Amino acid sequence: MTDFFRTDVNDRSFIRGAARLLYAADDQAAPTQISDIISLTSGTLYDAKAGWTDLGATKTGIQISVNNTEEAFDIDQVLGDIDSLPTAWEVSVGTQLAEFTPEKLQIAWEGSEITTNGASEEVISFGQPSSYTKRRLAVLFQRPNGNIRAYSFWKVQRLPQESTVTHAKTGEQVSIPVRFRVMPDTTITDPYARFFSIFDQEAA
Repeated sequence: MTDFFRTDVNDRSFIRGAARLLYAADDQAAPTQISDIISLTSGTLYDAKAGWTDLGATKTGIQISVNNTEEAFDIDQVLGDIDSLPTAWEVSVGTQLAEFTPEKLQIAWEGSEITTNGASEEVISFGQPSSYTKRRLAVLFQRPNGNIRAYSFWKVQRLPQESTVTHAKTGEQVSIPVRFRVMPDTTITDPYARFFSIFDQEAA
């Protein structure tokens, strides 16, 4: 009997599970494949490639959001809109960092360079920077069959995000909410490709 429902639910189309978040400097070569971000070679399998750094453990998942605004057009002779066009597009990536270290705070709170003082203590400072650090960002997800999907964002910067550190006898572990605004890479001539690309390994 011919199946009435036309679906394609398999390991490639069904997505659920934790992901991995990495960043690089904005002058890092833009990746063109997954192996530019992590190693796919035996012996160094899944290690971050040179220039890329893991943001480590997260809480509440990693959210990739795409949204846009539009302007609608109408005329006197027709009830309702006759057309609409996009006026702006926005993309963001958010999560909560579960590793409460100076290196992670530097990313989340736009901190200073990390130094070591005479007492062999790590020192990081926070203040009023007048601009944001721009970076590359990648979100990697691995399916149960081992195949990987990578979201590669060309240019991101911190979005305003309040976070609070609570040292208490009981309660949830400390985690740091962080959200990145994805900026368009205007050096890319194709307007469909200025925010990010997805690299998806074919199902076996």
